[in-house]
Amino acid sequence: MYKTLVYFLLLSVSGISFCQEHAPADTPVLMRREVTGGIHFNTAGWGFGACYGFQKNYKYKNTVALLFTNIRHEKEQKIFPDQILNSRGYYYGKLNSLVSLRLTYGGKLVLFKARRDNGIEISAKWDVGPSLGLLKPVYLRIDKLNTTTIDERYDPSLHNAGNINSRSSWVKGLGEAKLIPGLHSRVALDFNFSAIRDAISGGEFGITFDYFFKDGVEILYNNPKSNYFTCLYLQFNFGRRLY
Repeated sequence: MYKTLVYFLLLSVSGISFCQEHAPADTPVLMRREVTGGIHFNTAGWGFGACYGFQKNYKYKNTVALLFTNIRHEKEQKIFPDQILNSRGYYYGKLNSLVSLRLTYGGKLVLFKARRDNGIEISAKWDVGPSLGLLKPVYLRIDKLNTTTIDERYDPSLHNAGNINSRSSWVKGLGEAKLIPGLHSRVALDFNFSAIRDAISGGEFGITFDYFFKDGVEILYNNPKSNYFTCLYLQFNFGRRLY
């Protein structure tokens, strides 16, 4: 599935032409800039971001974007203890949480222009740029023999399904977090369904690639470390076009 999707997206983006293309004579004045925001869901988590685009020619815009997302291990499974009421649950075996802040530069090429006011505009998008990962140890609520429950950093040699109550607040362990530099890229197809000419309302579907400059990032216990992460994503966008 991954290979098919990558081939399809790269085939679409490969049609990007950087030559100057003039608008047809009957085309209205171009909206030269656009500002969008959105929330995305992917096979490794969820996140949100903002993007600014500026016109290069009739069909092509350059873009800069700021994105924030969490990155989960593909084998993570959430567990809710049967004997504990109102437990927040936890991810058994999860040693560290990974979130990424991405600054990207890219482009957006219109493949199919809307032929009428309520038509659909389809574009190909790509972007690349640096990223900064935050690797934070996981803390859990642990039941002690004296019936008290305390926050402790997860240790697979000490903690198990018998004494784990639930996950702790995400901010627990933030002071022990490490910053990891990296690179990010993505390719996608963008769909704008808005019936208003200066509005953007739609979404995009694509694939993202993350690489971190570290000798292996460990997220889940007893699983290989990795510094390369790939996922599919679906993002919902809203925004405005500007002159």
